[in-house]
Amino acid sequence: MPFVLLAEYVWRPFLNQPPIWDQWYLLLLPLCAGVSIAYKSVKCRSMSQVPWEATVIFFWILIGMVTAAGVLVAVVEWL
Repeated sequence: MPFVLLAEYVWRPFLNQPPIWDQWYLLLLPLCAGVSIAYKSVKCRSMSQVPWEATVIFFWILIGMVTAAGVLVAVVEWL
């Protein structure tokens, strides 16, 4: 019987949520990386340009997200 109770607490990918409740904001990094690499691999003429261009757009996306979060926090605090 104790094994049945332990089986409920085991993390199973695609069935249970990942155990990152306190660090959910770090999921922004792979999301930005994936979007920037996919976008620049389609838009660049040569694949040799993709790493640099994807790095630049990765940081632009991060700066935009952090700025948007700061603006939203300021609006919520103001209201």
